[in-house]
Amino acid sequence: MRFNRKSIKVTASNDSPAISLADMKTFLRVDGSADDDIITAYIATATEMVKEYTRRAILTETFVFTADGFTEPDGDERLMTLGAGVHQMSVPYILGGGASFDIPFPVIQSVTSVVTYDRDNTSSTFDSAKYIVDLQSGRITLNEGETWPVNLRDTNAVQVTYDAGYGNGNIPAPILEAIRGYVTQAYDGCAGANDDFHKLLAPYRRMDELPWGG
Repeated sequence: MRFNRKSIKVTASNDSPAISLADMKTFLRVDGSADDDIITAYIATATEMVKEYTRRAILTETFVFTADGFTEPDGDERLMTLGAGVHQMSVPYILGGGASFDIPFPVIQSVTSVVTYDRDNTSSTFDSAKYIVDLQSGRITLNEGETWPVNLRDTNAVQVTYDAGYGNGNIPAPILEAIRGYVTQAYDGCAGANDDFHKLLAPYRRMDELPWGG
């Protein structure tokens, strides 16, 4: 069964760490530089864990999002992987795209381009005047009267390049606290993602989409 495959990759990271090494060492009450490398690695790991758990970009990063098309065919097999229970996801995903589609890991700072590929593999840049971007939700919506390009190739027909992330100085305090807690736990030899980690991040977790492939 065919479905609209999507993937996401980071092509650039434009910020310094979410928490500086010096600040983290002060928080840990660590003197000396013997453990600098491992603490730095823990900060990076914690930030990535927060990003994957919340489905939000923390640092400013450049993403390239690729999809087979703008809409979801009926019977997307990924829905079957969710298992029993009640699940939340976006209206465009459930109803098959329509005038809107979601791009992962907001907060979106800017969309550089929406590029499509036709059946002859010729690329075209979709006019930015034909759509609007909801920066907070990561949703791209057609302006009234506009339509998505048609006659697209079957695979990887849509490519969106954009910058996203809170960026240094704008990261919410609970997220920073979760990163510090993860690093502290890891540095002490314990599991980094404990109950406190999840509780701090719960208000920021996006539940409106399935995981995206890398």
